[in-house]
Amino acid sequence: MFGAILMASSFGGCSGPGPGLEAPGGSVAILSGADPSGTSWMLPQMERLVFRVKWLSIPAGEIISEIKGVETLRGRPVYRIEVTARTTGICSALYRVEDRYVSYLDVERLHTLRHEVHRREGGYEKDAVTDFDQEGHVAHFVSATDGSEKTFSVPPDVQDTITAAYVARLREMAPGVSYEIPVCNSEKNYQVFLVASRRSSLRVPGVGEREVVLIRPYARLGTEEVKEGRMSGHIDAGPGHIPYLIVIKAPVFTKVTASLDPERSSFSVPGLSP
Repeated sequence: MFGAILMASSFGGCSGPGPGLEAPGGSVAILSGADPSGTSWMLPQMERLVFRVKWLSIPAGEIISEIKGVETLRGRPVYRIEVTARTTGICSALYRVEDRYVSYLDVERLHTLRHEVHRREGGYEKDAVTDFDQEGHVAHFVSATDGSEKTFSVPPDVQDTITAAYVARLREMAPGVSYEIPVCNSEKNYQVFLVASRRSSLRVPGVGEREVVLIRPYARLGTEEVKEGRMSGHIDAGPGHIPYLIVIKAPVFTKVTASLDPERSSFSVPGLSP
């Protein structure tokens, strides 16, 4: 969900699962990109998803998430995935955001090989690249902003915040299903859990009535749960799991929504195309 609004601004919208959201028996499947089981739909080589973002019902900006083809990185075929986020209108005047994230997802093994961050938020700037050695289970971070470098351990088949969302789209999402995803964000290793809770119908402007699944993510850093706000997403129940609506509720009077704009998007999944 790209990356669920960048994993809710770096996990700010992830929280504990809450009552009734655990999988039956408390079982959680490890979502491994290298394991093709449960994959009934393949990522396309080209795709564009555009989301309108609102803050407290006020138009605030847009997020564009694109698969921009297949390239070669360190001898491996990779999807190049770019996500851009920007504020518009009054929100841009109050706090300008011009962010771009680029991820390289191994086509066959379905784990991240590189993640680039280019952030412009108010007076804050960050340009950095993290390369992942999935065989050695290490990552190397380089900041172009201040020249700092860092090498650190990562778990097997680790994802970044963008690739995690795309790999999750390949798996079954039905009520009672839960997945655990190892995710690296800001040089830290998180456990991110996706919990599918229920099916319902959602009228999507420009698409029509669709059957959707409600997804709630939560995250842990070590043994500590991340407890800053709550996030939920309504995704198509069919293959490809196109996300239609993402809602983030923060503790202090803040609600952010991102809704798919089908007219500006370009995607193709069985039974659904704009």
